[in-house]
Amino acid sequence: MLDLLERETVHMQTTIFLADANRLFREALQALMASWPDHALVGEAATVKEALVALDAKSVDIVLLNIDLPVEPGFSLLRYLADGQRSERAVVLARELHPDYIREALRLGACGYLTHFTGSEQLRDALLEVQKGRTVIDPVACEALANDPIRDRVTDRECQVLSLIGEGDCNATIADRLGITEKTVKSHVSSLLDKLGMSSRAHLAVYAKGTQLLEPPMAGKRANRTR
Repeated sequence: MLDLLERETVHMQTTIFLADANRLFREALQALMASWPDHALVGEAATVKEALVALDAKSVDIVLLNIDLPVEPGFSLLRYLADGQRSERAVVLARELHPDYIREALRLGACGYLTHFTGSEQLRDALLEVQKGRTVIDPVACEALANDPIRDRVTDRECQVLSLIGEGDCNATIADRLGITEKTVKSHVSSLLDKLGMSSRAHLAVYAKGTQLLEPPMAGKRANRTR
């Protein structure tokens, strides 16, 4: 009976694989997750190569990785997970806050971008959200994206579309609310994905909620560029 309960507990846990070159950091996360009944760190690696070998031998729920890995960057691991159509969800946990890094990680299919500014409880909550199928971006990373000059290339209409995506509206609803065709909405969504370097509508929704891109003063400054 006890064995059955133990197996059920393990089954309910979210299994994590960690790829980070810093051994001390890996040990610290292992100790932290050992105190979480709903998570289990079941594997770790210091390089992309080590991670690939380990992941080929096991299945986990979430791969938590740093971008700054020796020999080849964590982007290679993200690419492997995306190209292999594997079931693991990838979450970046890194120091890097350069907007290009964040956008590239999201473009390659990362379901989350967390930073070393993330607290332990925030990390746990974020991993739970990712396991539910949601995308999570650290507010600090959102701020880095918001301050990126690339936002100046986004038109007022695209801002409106992005805002409604953030509210959870589908293309048909957005078209109705803005008085434009659904085909035009699809075009704006594609443009936003391209300009912001993101791979999915879910990423756009999280970005819309976390940045200041949609502030009215900014829209007003670019009113003459609305199409």
